[in-house]
Amino acid sequence: MKNIADTVHIGELIAVSRFFQLNTYQMINLIENGAMEVFEKKEDFYNKYGEKETYTELEDWCELNNGKIFTKSK
Repeated sequence: MKNIADTVHIGELIAVSRFFQLNTYQMINLIENGAMEVFEKKEDFYNKYGEKETYTELEDWCELNNGKIFTKSK
């Protein structure tokens, strides 16, 4: 299992948890279980999902001002 702290700062986790309306514990569990992904750069996100208007394979996604993108699978 990868260390979440190496990927996500607690401030980012708090900000994104408000967007997804989850608590931080739920966010960490989703990331650990692969139901939520964290992309360091927008290019990494586009490489996996493509650049399009809507992403039907995702429940939702959020881009932070530092360029990180959080996705939540359906």
